[in-house]
Amino acid sequence: MPPRFDPDRLTLDLSVADLLDRQLAGSLGFANRGGYERLWLGQAIHSRYQEEAIADDPTYRREVWVKHSLQHRGWTVTVAGRLDGLRRGGDGGLVVEEIKSVRRGAQLSQALRELYTRQAQLYAWMVDRGGEIVDPPWAPGSELASDLAEVPPVRAELVLIEIGSDAIDRHEVEVEPEWIEAAVKRRLNALIAAYVREKIAAEKRREAAERLEFPYPALRPGQERIVAAVETALDQREHLLLEATTGIGKTVSALYPALRHCLAHGKRLYVLTAKTLQQEMATQVLELLNQEGSFHAVRLRAKAKMCANGQVLCHEEYCPYAKEYQLKLQSSGLLRQLLERHPYLDPDTVFEASQAAEVCPFEVSLELAGRVQVTVCDYNYAFDPYVSLQDFEAQNDLSDVVLVVDEIHNLVGRGRGYYSPELSAEAVRAAGDAAGRGGAPVHRTITALCRELARLIEDAADLELEDGPPGDRAMESDLPEDALWQLRPRFDAAFIDYLEFQRETKSFRPEDEFVQLYFDFLRFLNGLAVSDDAFSHLVERVGKDRRIRILCKDPSRFLGRIINRTHSTIGLSATLSPPEFYRDLLGFDPERTSALSIPNPFPAANRRVVIDTEVATTYRERPIYYPLIAERLTQFADSVPGNCLALFPSYAFLAEIAAHLEPTSKRVLVQRRASGDREREEILEVLRSALMGDVLLLAVAGGVFAEGVDYPGDMLRAVAVVGPCLPALTVEQQLLKRYYQERFERGFEYAFVVPGMTRVVQAAGRLIRSDRDRGVIALFDRRFLEGIYRKHLPDDWVPEEGAEALSQHPAEAAAAFFRSI
Repeated sequence: MPPRFDPDRLTLDLSVADLLDRQLAGSLGFANRGGYERLWLGQAIHSRYQEEAIADDPTYRREVWVKHSLQHRGWTVTVAGRLDGLRRGGDGGLVVEEIKSVRRGAQLSQALRELYTRQAQLYAWMVDRGGEIVDPPWAPGSELASDLAEVPPVRAELVLIEIGSDAIDRHEVEVEPEWIEAAVKRRLNALIAAYVREKIAAEKRREAAERLEFPYPALRPGQERIVAAVETALDQREHLLLEATTGIGKTVSALYPALRHCLAHGKRLYVLTAKTLQQEMATQVLELLNQEGSFHAVRLRAKAKMCANGQVLCHEEYCPYAKEYQLKLQSSGLLRQLLERHPYLDPDTVFEASQAAEVCPFEVSLELAGRVQVTVCDYNYAFDPYVSLQDFEAQNDLSDVVLVVDEIHNLVGRGRGYYSPELSAEAVRAAGDAAGRGGAPVHRTITALCRELARLIEDAADLELEDGPPGDRAMESDLPEDALWQLRPRFDAAFIDYLEFQRETKSFRPEDEFVQLYFDFLRFLNGLAVSDDAFSHLVERVGKDRRIRILCKDPSRFLGRIINRTHSTIGLSATLSPPEFYRDLLGFDPERTSALSIPNPFPAANRRVVIDTEVATTYRERPIYYPLIAERLTQFADSVPGNCLALFPSYAFLAEIAAHLEPTSKRVLVQRRASGDREREEILEVLRSALMGDVLLLAVAGGVFAEGVDYPGDMLRAVAVVGPCLPALTVEQQLLKRYYQERFERGFEYAFVVPGMTRVVQAAGRLIRSDRDRGVIALFDRRFLEGIYRKHLPDDWVPEEGAEALSQHPAEAAAAFFRSI
């Protein structure tokens, strides 16, 4: 987080990194940024050293948070940071350790040595001045648990650990508290001057906020209520869950008041989406709102797609775009040039400019995110603990952050996924076999380690699954946690040796199975470390593969730690019913959260909803009905003058209907399981082209053709949804059902009906997106009229005479509807 000034209380909160000169501080990025760097070389090397130090010295403490306050020019300044190690020296004084990893035989550059030295000096100065130890507390019984009110003499050491060996080089760092404090105050003067300049710029943005107007001549019906609700939530520092039909203009109606509030009050706006297409839509809205060029926005792209090195190895010794990063960044003036030339910074622009300056494009995009007023990015950058931006780390204040989360219903599943790692014996063996082809001692070590881990996974799965029926199976089970943890130090050592071997032999590969396995292994161990009643552990057999998995059933406490630290979080979706389901499973504070559902503003006459009660799609009944469903779907499609989208709960169900489909006047296209972006665009282009004839597209509910995609104008005239699209009856869903029943007493509804009907409503939302669109929504399954499903049908779908009035032959209903218009 940047330095935090509070002009009313005259307080300034900042980190140790903020006290380093800008040219030096930038070098910290590759060690401390979000993503896998947290699990990277430094952690492996430091962890091993620290564990040995704890075993050898009862006074040793690792990763110690310290906070120190001082007065400067009327400001109360608080500095906080985490020092690597703290222990008592032989003279009884305290020794601060700054631990760094260095390449085998390498000499530290003058700039890096100066950077590391200054860090050590700053931490020593904080401890010397009586800095408060804030986390973790001193362990009872420790020799360091004595009262630190009278701080003994403090020394500092730079501990350099050689990558690929156990060699440790200690350097005493000169600590003169008075000189360090003088340097701190000089740096504070620079920060305060920059703050004054930023205040002037912020005042201009406040003036721009007053002039900011809605980017269209008039608000549509329903948009006034969205704007007012978002304004109220922001003014009262509350959260809002907003449900409004697709096509009403939720994004612009939310971004307009959110942006105006953020510009007026010096807040930062993050627009979070689940799909790239939604990011593009959000940036289009922001460009409309930025006619004056009064703010800057950046869009972040996935790290792997922003890597100019060909291999994501974010260490100065391994990547030319990381080497001397800050020096090249400063000398090129790249950030200033980008900000001066581009109010909106798209990923391609950032990549090309960064590559030309030979600096890391991804790091540059993160630098820009720290300077702009609006950041557009994937959910991952806020909520995934292995990818999230440094701003969202647990210790950082988010009170000046506003989140607008598009299609927030997707965050429930995403959140579970962030904390649900797995290990595959087949993938582990493949990584070992790939390494084994290298032939060097380190490759043989890796192969042996991988085989040991694979056997551990296989034994755990076979022990539980051998007595059951053959075929693919999964079940809840205890995992060999102790054995897995015991492998960690050996994997760390092999990983370090492997990277060093690759550097020496110039043999880095863009996709390295062992590098990926190492990170997956650490992620799994981290999952074990946080597991409690909200998690289940599973073993699984898929074909010949055996797997161990962690299932996060409830991510609310992890997501809530982010959401509830923000000024406000605005969640948008066409499907947020029941609101308490999403509020609770996303971790929203009930006391700060309101929910609003906007009635569908589009004329009911523009839409016909029909339910085919002559067919059934339950797992047991569907084989009987395959021919009838295919027949009635064909008849329905033929009665529609235009393109028709048919959606199914699974690829298997889709394939069965496709095989039974009768001849139709329409060109039939089928979504394949492995369809990529290119094939999606090709299919959408066919739908756009009237010259190619009408199309019947068979696709999967919840997929790329069912959510987050626009079918403007007459591109789509009908949507057929076959079945309530319930999730498959897996062990995971059964565990979720049991958990939801225990917590909410609505197990089946929350585990199956809500996600299934959400897919149905999202799919139907592709059809009517303006007051000019007209079409038919056909639901194939008698269950849609049963109580628990019926209550999740949108109110505006159901006529006054009741849901039973929707029952009709879909082809007849469609033919009558299109005749009437």
